[in-house]
Amino acid sequence: MHTDPYRFASLPQDDVERIRQLEQRLRETNGHEVTLIAYENAEAGEESTGK
Repeated sequence: MHTDPYRFASLPQDDVERIRQLEQRLRETNGHEVTLIAYENAEAGEESTGK
């Protein structure tokens, strides 16, 4: 049984790079640092590990 419903998402490197690019665009648009964090449902993540 999980006590937290979410955990950090396990993403392929190309998805991580897309997130970094979006952070950069937001930084350029808004003029301040933005950090995006990817989470996944802890229970759903266990079911989908066999992509």
